[in-house]
Amino acid sequence: MATAAIIDEGGWDAIAGAWDALADAAAVANPFYRRDAAAACRRLPEAATPRLLVVRDGAVLLGVMPIATRTKAGVALCVENWDQRVRALGEPLLRAGQERAFWAAALPVLARGPGHFLRLSALDAESASTRVLLETARAYVTRRYERAVLNRGLSSAEHVAQHLRGKVLKEHRRLRARLAERGALRFERLAPYAAVDAWIDTLFALETSGWKGREGVAAAADPATEACFRAILTEAHKRGALDFHRMTVGDATIAMLANLESGDESFQLKIAYDEEWAAFSPGVLIEMAYLEHALDARGLARVDSCARAGHPMIDRLWPERRTIVSLAVPFDDVRSRLVCRAMEAWRRRRANKEKQA
Repeated sequence: MATAAIIDEGGWDAIAGAWDALADAAAVANPFYRRDAAAACRRLPEAATPRLLVVRDGAVLLGVMPIATRTKAGVALCVENWDQRVRALGEPLLRAGQERAFWAAALPVLARGPGHFLRLSALDAESASTRVLLETARAYVTRRYERAVLNRGLSSAEHVAQHLRGKVLKEHRRLRARLAERGALRFERLAPYAAVDAWIDTLFALETSGWKGREGVAAAADPATEACFRAILTEAHKRGALDFHRMTVGDATIAMLANLESGDESFQLKIAYDEEWAAFSPGVLIEMAYLEHALDARGLARVDSCARAGHPMIDRLWPERRTIVSLAVPFDDVRSRLVCRAMEAWRRRRANKEKQA
């Protein structure tokens, strides 16, 4: 029989091996809830203090999910899957086929803590876990959006021919030719056993030099955020899960792309380019080069852009979408169901007003 518990960070080391193994075999890949990523993101200045929801069946770990309590004016509103700026996916790490057992054990334990309901954000709308919550827990969808993904099925040449107009491809070839006039144009990937620190330094410098640096949202915006991203990239490289690319012209690095891989899936963590070369669309060109790597060399099942909905660049290159939802999940008591029902009624009224405006 599955049992659930909530453990503080001090107890995480006791399940380190089981957590890592579960992350490698999870039904839905989610590198943002791996143990090393969770530990790194604790350094973020805005991050709430996380605890870990753990569900076991005897000695077998069925699932884990970092959680936090959302408060307002000191009052606990809800418990939620842990959210911070790095996290692009909020799916719990679950063994395939154990979704129903996980939530049956977890929800009563969560209900005994602070907060009136469970808030889950950044979920895959099609995952078995999400379907269980919608079907059995009467969860409400509070947000839904689509973001670009690259799915296996076509070669890079077929993808380009099917999804990009000839005029666009001609422009890309022209830009590459113009860049090659400035120096040798190279697209390189960090080797598995090469040193990673210099690449990370360059990535952060590129990002800081651009609009993210000016707006204070770059990885190196503050020491804690820089330490978080550096730890994630370094630990992923140690595991062989960092897919790091750069585009150089002569001796200048003008674009970089850092992905986190999990099995046959990949998640785009960071892309940055030198704005002095913006006229050559370096961000687009490195993504075009990455197409060949992802579809032809690696044969990845899916690459999640982790981008916002309607992203002006990646949406044009990757026409397929992953539906992302947020849920309000009531606990099995009258007060919680009334709170969630009232929230849903308010959300519907607001949506209707927006349609009529």
